[in-house]
Amino acid sequence: MERPLDNGESLGAGLKPGDAHYRAYVGPPEDYDLIAAMTFNLLTTLGLRQHHSLLDIGCGSLRIGRLLIPYLNRGKYFGVEPNKWLVEEGIKRELGEALLKIKDPTFFFSDSPETITQAKVSFDFVLAQSIFSHCGLDLIKNWLSAISRSLAEHGALVATFLPGEEDSQTKGWVYPECVSYRPATLRDAAAGAGLRFELLDWKHPRQTWALFAAPKFDSGWFKNKPLTWNAGLERTLGKNKGGSVAPAPPAVSADLWHGEGHIYDQGGLRSIHNHEFMDDPAFRKAYARGVRAAGDDYQWHWRVHVGFWAAACAARLEGDFVECGVNRGFLSSAIMDYLDWDSLGKHFYLLDTFRGLDERFVSPADKVSGAVEKNTKSLASGFYVQGIEEVRANFSQWKNVSLIEGSIPETLPQVRAKKVGYLHLDMNCSPPEVAALQFFWERLVPGAFVLLDDYAYYGYLSQKIAIDRFAQEKGIKILSLPTGQGLLVKPLEVG
Repeated sequence: MERPLDNGESLGAGLKPGDAHYRAYVGPPEDYDLIAAMTFNLLTTLGLRQHHSLLDIGCGSLRIGRLLIPYLNRGKYFGVEPNKWLVEEGIKRELGEALLKIKDPTFFFSDSPETITQAKVSFDFVLAQSIFSHCGLDLIKNWLSAISRSLAEHGALVATFLPGEEDSQTKGWVYPECVSYRPATLRDAAAGAGLRFELLDWKHPRQTWALFAAPKFDSGWFKNKPLTWNAGLERTLGKNKGGSVAPAPPAVSADLWHGEGHIYDQGGLRSIHNHEFMDDPAFRKAYARGVRAAGDDYQWHWRVHVGFWAAACAARLEGDFVECGVNRGFLSSAIMDYLDWDSLGKHFYLLDTFRGLDERFVSPADKVSGAVEKNTKSLASGFYVQGIEEVRANFSQWKNVSLIEGSIPETLPQVRAKKVGYLHLDMNCSPPEVAALQFFWERLVPGAFVLLDDYAYYGYLSQKIAIDRFAQEKGIKILSLPTGQGLLVKPLEVG
């Protein structure tokens, strides 16, 4: 391919991924810097150091190479790229000939996985950012096979992919088309190459990071906890002279005690009453999993405590779990962690538009309460998710989970559960919440728990009025909670 012309200092802003510009060809130009920073930080958090050897598959215009080449010792960076012009442009515009001579990186201009055997190097790290998202499974397996044969016993491949509910049937290389795979499929492919597959808790604008580790690569220090630089540094500094890792001291909370007299002040609830549940290790771990799903701590500790109690009680009943109004999955992720979900043998149905409110189902009373304005603000701020893919990736660690995309009541018939023991409603407008209650009422087992997220919450009076009307028709009572939630238990006998 002929090397394209660049307009002075243009960085390709406004061009589409795949356009003939050295930055645009490898992805959205606006993300060029972001992807580089994200990747460099992930690799060094996982343990990459300057003396390690690293293979960059699809190194392109050195988006990450421009950071890795100066960082690594001389001769330790290897790049594979079929488009020679991209590497030349990266050297010219991002790296420079002087640094190229000092660091002496190696480039292979090829699209064949077997090319890496030419290096005759035992790689400590291999990187494949945005490669498996454009590969047929046949090509992914070929890469995994070649990498496993060139990986140090303590080494790892760090790669991104697009998670999906079904596997792409594509073959070969399909860039700029994107393809998706079930995490279980990639786990099987990794096992076939003698590698261990793990999802990584590291944000990506569009994809999901995964680890394909050699048998002796240590990932235990971030197992079931957030992957952070602090934890990585703690592990590094904790190594003794023998090379083993000293036990990490327990994390120190800003609040060491939440007993009587400590002031709780979150989400409109201020209390001096005992809230030691916040000190429970199981609560802390599960709450942190919810924060990880949302990407933010909403300071919902007492609300989540209520959710844990209801879910734990429901776990003893017959019936599956249902949540209507999932967003990124803060509460449902936390509950699944808290209950050790895969051990229960139940199914969790998660229903949402995954794009905010469907205004077709917003009542006049909801509009007066400002539901539409709140929805617009939540979408603009990023509080509401816009797309199902990152949510699907979040829940991929658990079995027996169904994400149902679309508007309620239209999607309710897709729930196959005949019995429901736990129902959580958080849709921020009344018609879908009432429709869900009506649909599931006969399926709720006696004693089932229904948690209403905004029943008593300030500014959501229209929802309370609509739900109260339903409760009156059924002859039941709803417990109004100071957290803003509402709770009802289906009576053992209903008239």
